[in-house]
Amino acid sequence: MSLLEIKNPDDAWIIHREEVDTLQDGICDIYVVLDAISRHCLEMETSKDLPSSSQILELIKKSCSKANTTPKKIYILKKDPLAEVVQAVCSELKITFEVATKKDLDPFISDFTNSFKQFKSGKNEVLDKNDDVSQEEIDAFIPETYGPCPCASGKKYRFCCQKAFKDITFAMCEAQDGHLDKALFYMKQAEDKIGLTAEILCRYAITWSFFDRKKTQEFLEKALVINPNHPRTNYILGIESVEKKDYQSAITYYQKAIDNYPIEDKFHLNETYNNLGTAYYKLKNYQMTKESWEKALVLLPSDKMVANNLFQCIYTNPVVPKELRTISPFIEKFIKKK
Repeated sequence: MSLLEIKNPDDAWIIHREEVDTLQDGICDIYVVLDAISRHCLEMETSKDLPSSSQILELIKKSCSKANTTPKKIYILKKDPLAEVVQAVCSELKITFEVATKKDLDPFISDFTNSFKQFKSGKNEVLDKNDDVSQEEIDAFIPETYGPCPCASGKKYRFCCQKAFKDITFAMCEAQDGHLDKALFYMKQAEDKIGLTAEILCRYAITWSFFDRKKTQEFLEKALVINPNHPRTNYILGIESVEKKDYQSAITYYQKAIDNYPIEDKFHLNETYNNLGTAYYKLKNYQMTKESWEKALVLLPSDKMVANNLFQCIYTNPVVPKELRTISPFIEKFIKKK
């Protein structure tokens, strides 16, 4: 039975995870049991850490009691960190268990996620305000909670930089708007939560880049002392090298960033490949330009800037050798020629 074949309320339930930022416990997981037919929330469990098997067992039992029925099948997102626990509990209860992709689950959980969004603590705050940013880009911008942290610490994002995400975001916005004191206030809050890490030092560097270039360099150097492979610091150094028209150095820095960003971090890999392609373009290395921009587009197909770069600078550019102006077979499905 697939999700599309669900016809009765007891056919299938979905266990879905959301996050909420609480004043008392910080970021917590909220696991809810949704009826796939009605989309109603039957029960929920809030936990600072991943819920235990006993908590999930109790969650499902309460849902059965409330609905006065037992589901034939329970679905959970394939990448959910609790999938194995839920599978074991379902086995104990003799309920069929199955994982599903986000695309398959979205039609059944979208009503709940949209209503729940107002309770979230603004983690889409910056990108949501930009009408030119697609939902795909917003989703890619926010790291997976239990995926590798984009700072390349080797830790899960939940146990590394996530606690400082909101403060860093506010700091970047305030700095961009020219409010140094407010930006430093939020950066200090971020520092207090996760320490003076390479990521925090790099963010201080970005904050100061709007006000004092010398301080920017000082913080970038400190970040590299802590972690020479810190991807964001190398990315920023790549940008600075482009500004100095030192494109070869920029390529080195961008490539180092790419080598160290987690492969799951499509947002930052996309923007780094985009910039890498630009550096190669400045050197008239059209082969590597094309490869870089096409990789960027595969990572984030909704990126209009990369698509425009490819069409204007590669596919329709008479200066580029004819054999390079052909759209690569693997890229055709991601792009529509105007």
